[in-house]
Amino acid sequence: MNLSNKKDKVWILTFEYKGVAKVGGLGEVPANQALSLKDYYNFQVFIPSHGQLEIIEREHLVKKLPIECVGKIQLRSQGSYNIKGNYEIGFYKFQLKGIDIILLKGENEFTEQFLDDNGVYNPDTFEGKLALYTKGMQCYLSSLISNRKENIPDVVHLHDFHAVIPYISMKQELFRNNLEIPSIITIHLLTWPRYDLEFLRNCGINDTPIKIRREGRMEEMTIEEIFHLLSTSKEKEDKKPPTMEKIGAFICDLVISVSKSYLESEIIPNLGDNLIKYKADFVWNGSDWDYYEMRKKVLKDLEKDIRDYLHIPPEQEIKRYHMKDFLLTYKIGNLDQSPLINSKKILHKINQISNGNQFVRNGRIKAFNESGPLAITTGRISKQKGFEIILESLPKIIKVIPDAKFLFLILPTEYSIDKIEEYSQYVKKYQNNLRIIFGVASDIFNLAHLSADVYCALSRWEPFGIIALEAMASKLPVIA
Repeated sequence: MNLSNKKDKVWILTFEYKGVAKVGGLGEVPANQALSLKDYYNFQVFIPSHGQLEIIEREHLVKKLPIECVGKIQLRSQGSYNIKGNYEIGFYKFQLKGIDIILLKGENEFTEQFLDDNGVYNPDTFEGKLALYTKGMQCYLSSLISNRKENIPDVVHLHDFHAVIPYISMKQELFRNNLEIPSIITIHLLTWPRYDLEFLRNCGINDTPIKIRREGRMEEMTIEEIFHLLSTSKEKEDKKPPTMEKIGAFICDLVISVSKSYLESEIIPNLGDNLIKYKADFVWNGSDWDYYEMRKKVLKDLEKDIRDYLHIPPEQEIKRYHMKDFLLTYKIGNLDQSPLINSKKILHKINQISNGNQFVRNGRIKAFNESGPLAITTGRISKQKGFEIILESLPKIIKVIPDAKFLFLILPTEYSIDKIEEYSQYVKKYQNNLRIIFGVASDIFNLAHLSADVYCALSRWEPFGIIALEAMASKLPVIA
């Protein structure tokens, strides 16, 4: 930390940031870190627009930066993915809770279909989005070096593999200008993505070497040399490239994970072992949830509705069981707005399934006829999250607790569309006990946490498990 009055400049490279675009826990962490440290550092967050600019402009003053970023791109990965066109990228800056956010947005039809796709990880557009994000970051840094070198960062912080190829392009630009910037990568969750050399070259990565901090020395290496060093014998035999996470851990100066156990059991052994052990550490995830602030906000928004619906006199305090009765027998069937679903593909699937099913709709689902002991669960749909454990256990639970209620507030992704239909069948079968709301139901999210009797965090594994921390902050017992 710079102890003078001048704050060090930190660039955050991420695909998720709470308040811009968020799919899971990844979106919470950079936002929480930046907010808690903004008195000590000047942060700038670089993120694809994900189609959010129009929404953001309604609430924030947005300035388009005078940086030109145009060119041609052709993507081919392992001979199977082919797309080409002229790209034009714009940079839009605004402040979110005192943090500078810079959106990379498409300025022509070709670029828009990737950078502005509101499906953050839509498999149909993700590789194009990643490649254009890479081009944009190289353009932005190059412009600063040429015109405003004093504004280049003191540190770059990467979040997960999505930032690795963009950062390689930045390191090459720095090398060409005899500059070096320290870097940190936080690995939130290993997903083992691999891209071959051809794809990286299509993204603009060339043979310019980059400086790598090895144990006790600095070394210059080309991307081809990095691939060769990091590929295991089996990967070379199978002609598979190393994972992006392994490359990111190797090229960055510090490797951070979100818990000690995940660092030692997964990150170090799988991302280079002795190549990264000396520079690997962990920082636990945090949460800014506050029970009393949540309760205050919920009552500010809903106290009148709760009192009117349940006929609670003004002198009587609203308790947890009041909130639960209101939530289960009224509010889930009368949402202020349809749950936010950014993907047209997911929305189409939900609308397809909801035909004739009053329990699964994009909007108001049928409320319960009566209240009962309530368990909630939240998160994005993936095999890791273990939602099936609850669903498959329902017959046994109901046998013991006939009036048990389960409320799922879950986020489908393009990779889990098949689960929407599968889960919906359970809702049909257990109409008195189960409701699922697909998408971001912001007007009941806090209410659900304050109303529930227990939180189910049944992930098969978690690097950290921020959902459990949030539940505990809500004074909810956690089953995990």
